[in-house]
Amino acid sequence: MRPLVPLLLALAALPGCTARAWYEGGRAGAENECRKLPPGGYEDCMARVNRQSYEDYDKERRRP
Repeated sequence: MRPLVPLLLALAALPGCTARAWYEGGRAGAENECRKLPPGGYEDCMARVNRQSYEDYDKERRRP
């Protein structure tokens, strides 16, 4: 029974990690797209990409 405890704890933490990983992956993809733009467009694009932290996004996502 004891070997199952760490596994169960890891599985319980997985959904939060997965959501954050998806969010960060999306941001990385958006940053790559921003790099393809000319200098003025790049700054505007990056401002949009970085406007919301994961913590703020998660709070918004969990609102009823």
